[in-house]
Amino acid sequence: MEQPDLPLAEWIVLALVAERPSHGFAIAALTAEGTEIGEFWYISRPMVYRSITRLVERGLITAVGAEESDRGPQRMIYAATRSAKTAVNRWLSEPVAHLRDVRADLTSKLLLLQRRGASPACLVERQRVVIDGIEKSLRAKEQAGNHLTRAIYAWRLEHVRAARRLLDAVDAESTRPAVKAG
Repeated sequence: MEQPDLPLAEWIVLALVAERPSHGFAIAALTAEGTEIGEFWYISRPMVYRSITRLVERGLITAVGAEESDRGPQRMIYAATRSAKTAVNRWLSEPVAHLRDVRADLTSKLLLLQRRGASPACLVERQRVVIDGIEKSLRAKEQAGNHLTRAIYAWRLEHVRAARRLLDAVDAESTRPAVKAG
């Protein structure tokens, strides 16, 4: 199966369903404002349900049952297909190609990896390679053009430095030995 081309909200919903079969209300609770995921990439309840509909239409998730609800109709339970789980695993390991995608896409991937208890080390290393390439390209251009062009390249290089600090912080935290409560 070719890697699906999905918007970020659908990737997040698919990744959450791939963790364990679930219903839309539960997914919406995980992506609500102020939650672990919603704090960084909020997905409204209507968008969660719209994403589920699109993922079903694309054959990435399927209905596997229903759950009774005290607050309305039964809630349909969805599970990710085997190929969808493979696609999610691949997506979670792919670095983002553009600096503009670090804030939403990369941070979402890191949060989803953390939820799975998976190490971000491979993604962080791959992302460093991409960031190195972006920086090299920007450095080659940073002295070109007029003062405005140079200012824009300087601003973009600040984004490179910020992305590196994020990667350094994630890397440092992921290699820190676990502290046992005692």
